[in-house]
This record gives sequence, C-alpha cells and structure tokens, in this order.
Amino acid sequence: MEVRCIKAKLKKNSLNQVKEWFSVLRTRKDEVLETLKNENIFVESAFLDKINNDDYLIYYIKSPDISHALNVFKNSQLAIDNFYKENWNQFCEEIEVLDPLLDLDLLTIN
Repeated sequence: MEVRCIKAKLKKNSLNQVKEWFSVLRTRKDEVLETLKNENIFVESAFLDKINNDDYLIYYIKSPDISHALNVFKNSQLAIDNFYKENWNQFCEEIEVLDPLLDLDLLTIN
C-alpha cells in the first residue's frame, strides 16, 4: 500500500471558498466515493493548517498504486472530478509532497 501527503499553500483570502469547496464534496459524497473506487483509493483525507498568516491544505491518500490513481483522476471526465480540478487550480499554489515517516493501519490486515 502506498501513501501520499501533499501540502498546498492556499491563495490569499481563499479560505472561505476552500471550505465551501469541501462542503460541496461532502454533499456529493456518493460521487466522491465513485471516483475513489475508480482510482482504487482506500483513504482520502483533507485538513487545513495555518502557518504564520498563510493557510494550507494538507491532503492524504492511500492506494495500492498512487501513480495509477493519479493518472485515472487526471484523465477523468466525471463532473465531480472536474469540479475538484477547477477548485484545486483556483485556490492552491506552492505544492509540496511531504516525506512519509510512518503509516500504519488495520485496513489491510487479513
């Protein structure tokens, strides 16, 4: 199982719009879960962080094949994925992939 955690700086004064973006994702949960199945992602989580006066989106995913998941998302024409891409491009900048130190779970134990 692979994991990816991304830290994206949010553009100034966009925090309220970002919260609305994720509020819409929560109301369209069935569509989001459909795309997770298509991408073979088992866990997707998003968090907000603040450093000094800057807001950040912290994004975590877990999948057997992160490259495959990202490729499926990139090529997806589902409405929810297009909505996500538009918002990401509008509100996120200075993206950094964080180094994983530890990732344990009970999800993959048979």
